Amino acid sequence: MIRWLMLCLSSALLASLAAQRTEGAYRLQPEDLIRVFVVGEPELSVPQALISRDGKISVPIIGEIHAAGLTTTELEQLIARRFRELDILREPRISVGVLQFHRPRVSVLGFVQRPGTFEFKEGDRITDALALGGGPIPERARLEDAWMQRADGTKIQLNLYQLLYGGDISLNIPISDGDVIYIPEETQNRYFVGGQVKRPGLYIWRPGLTVLDALSQGGWETERARLSHTFVVRRKPDGTEERIRVDLVRLLNKGDMKQNIELQPGDVVFFSETNTPNFDQIYRILSVAWILRQLDYGRSLWRP
Repeated sequence: MIRWLMLCLSSALLASLAAQRTEGAYRLQPEDLIRVFVVGEPELSVPQALISRDGKISVPIIGEIHAAGLTTTELEQLIARRFRELDILREPRISVGVLQFHRPRVSVLGFVQRPGTFEFKEGDRITDALALGGGPIPERARLEDAWMQRADGTKIQLNLYQLLYGGDISLNIPISDGDVIYIPEETQNRYFVGGQVKRPGLYIWRPGLTVLDALSQGGWETERARLSHTFVVRRKPDGTEERIRVDLVRLLNKGDMKQNIELQPGDVVFFSETNTPNFDQIYRILSVAWILRQLDYGRSLWRP
């Protein structure tokens, strides 16, 4: 009676496990949680087996078996064959069921708001991964030199600036399990804003940046700055300086857009307090920038 009851229970469990199988030819992946049931042999069964990162599980007596890449049916056949080869069971009846599927993960690292590893859903792309990380940190992320590394070690360069600001959606490629996306710090393409501004210092240069943008970022000291005597000082490759005067009064009052010149990496934008600005101070700033560049730290100011 007890034996008959055990057989009934085993058959019911076998049917239940079979019903849990994934439809179609799903192939097991690392970190899938599975159950291996050997009918009538509870000591040989494995209630829960987490497929390791290298794709293996451990089965009593048999030892390690490579499970990743196999369907549940193929794994059942492999385990049954090993039992027969080791002369443990003559006619093993094996059932493998998936208890929990592996959840794909992507790592978003570097200069993003929330660096870390995140679960994502099938079909997600680069922009979805960036959203999981909170997006790039403004003024600190060097979007042009981002990259992604696949789980197999393949490295893909990502120009996120073109994707996010240039509208090149062809760069919004799908992400895969194990991908790592890295956004480096912007240590190149900078310019300096000084003089009568509230926030003097280095700022990130972007294509199309103008003197008005520099004024906005530095914070205009309205009571002291003589906007008609704004200067852009540019160091040339031969070591000489080019001094460009900009009359922001004509730009702001008369709409003279010729005054709103585009900046270049390494420019010093100086908002004067008087009609005769202290060019010694400006040149000291520029000289320090030039020296740093020669010491290779200048990558913080110029793009190579």
